[in-house]
Amino acid sequence: MIFSTFFKYHLFIKIIILFFTLTIHNSIFCIGSEVAKSLDFSGNGPIFLSKKQIKDDLNQAIGLFRDNYVRYRVLEKNGINWEGVFQKLESLIVKDTNPVLTHHFQKKLIKALEFTEDSNIQANLFLKKRHYIHRVEPKATFYTNIKLAQRQERFRVLPGKYQTKNIINDWFINCTNTQEVFFPVLPQRQAELLFMLGIQANNQLKNLKCTFQSESGVKREKLLPLFFSESEINFEESPIYKFVNGRIPYIRWYRDGKAGENDVKKFYKLAKKLRKSQDLIIDVRGNKNGSFRFIEKWLREFTRNHWKNVIIRERQTVQILNGLLNRVQWNLYNDTSSHFIGKGQLEQKREQLRNLIFYFVEKGLDQKWIETKFIFNGNKDAPKWNTHLIIIANNHCGNGCQFLAALTKQIPDGTLIGKNTGSFPKNSFKPIFQLNSSRIMLTFENKLHLNHMGEPVSTSGYHPDYWLFSPMGLTDIMRYANK
Repeated sequence: MIFSTFFKYHLFIKIIILFFTLTIHNSIFCIGSEVAKSLDFSGNGPIFLSKKQIKDDLNQAIGLFRDNYVRYRVLEKNGINWEGVFQKLESLIVKDTNPVLTHHFQKKLIKALEFTEDSNIQANLFLKKRHYIHRVEPKATFYTNIKLAQRQERFRVLPGKYQTKNIINDWFINCTNTQEVFFPVLPQRQAELLFMLGIQANNQLKNLKCTFQSESGVKREKLLPLFFSESEINFEESPIYKFVNGRIPYIRWYRDGKAGENDVKKFYKLAKKLRKSQDLIIDVRGNKNGSFRFIEKWLREFTRNHWKNVIIRERQTVQILNGLLNRVQWNLYNDTSSHFIGKGQLEQKREQLRNLIFYFVEKGLDQKWIETKFIFNGNKDAPKWNTHLIIIANNHCGNGCQFLAALTKQIPDGTLIGKNTGSFPKNSFKPIFQLNSSRIMLTFENKLHLNHMGEPVSTSGYHPDYWLFSPMGLTDIMRYANK
């Protein structure tokens, strides 16, 4: 009887302790979760927004960016007044006497964020069985086919096939209404500085109005048509690589391959054959899925050198982790077949995030940074690097392409030609936050792309040393490399 009473007493104590532990766990988890509730896909939000609702949502949005957007401080250091941006937007919307449609507010919000030039920023709105999507559009490169040679601080028009009539050898003065850009292009002679006249914009533009001046002082205005060249992309049907032998070896790397494939074996053997090459061209245009691991094996056959360049820093906070929980919900709600991870993996990811939130709150952690580095360790049996490396890339640039592009910025004898490499990392698992009044879902990146010096890389990626515009091509690159 005494034993039974003692046993019951201890059992009662254990139940109390278990109940207390679960209560603490749930309360902590709720505290961590209250910032980002589950996403509302019902579409039952307001069609119109009151001035108060707009103000409340803008206050929430600025807080979300300030506390969670990894480029907030970067842009702030570059002179961006975030508070001023949102205040200006609020004053523009509030002074409108007509009721503001929710999807119009969504569009204006993204428009106000264009200064970031970050295509990872996106706003989704489910409203009355409709899905509205707006994102910050990346800037595209438009060119005029007017080639300029720099003479000290001035730019002179070179003879060409396009639009140069009456302005050959004239000096460039300026362009009206838009900010022109001088894109460096391949020189024809050593120490020559050549540029293509153009602009960068996130909307389609037809022409550029510019003024030129002759040696005699006569000014002429020209309406210059703008051209845009699509970036080629490789598909699964593409071969693994293409090799053209010559004084300067040329390799076109299209995609990864499986270890047992004959072409993969040939590709790696090629690296040994090219070890003594003083110059090497690797063309990775359109290689959006080429992995670092695949090209790393090739380079290990080629050199014994060691490099560390592409760095991804991921920021974690309780609020960001809640945003990632929302991402899991988003992927489960929207057809998971189009995503890289299936339903089972998403459920597992959700449990991991919940445990991580509990850990953050339990330990009182404010934030945590996780760093991923692309580290290349060469083969000791291979020779030391002694090659002028030319990489040709465009904005369809995967992990391996990004590493090679970054390498040209790291080594003294590297050159990047083509287009900018685009936003990175691609297809990232980004957090989602929902605004309380409008039900707009905001997405932005919690990962920051750094170069080998630990400095943030532009949202448009690595910019080429020399841009490639049609009809420029491999012949021009070979001519440059030979010189």
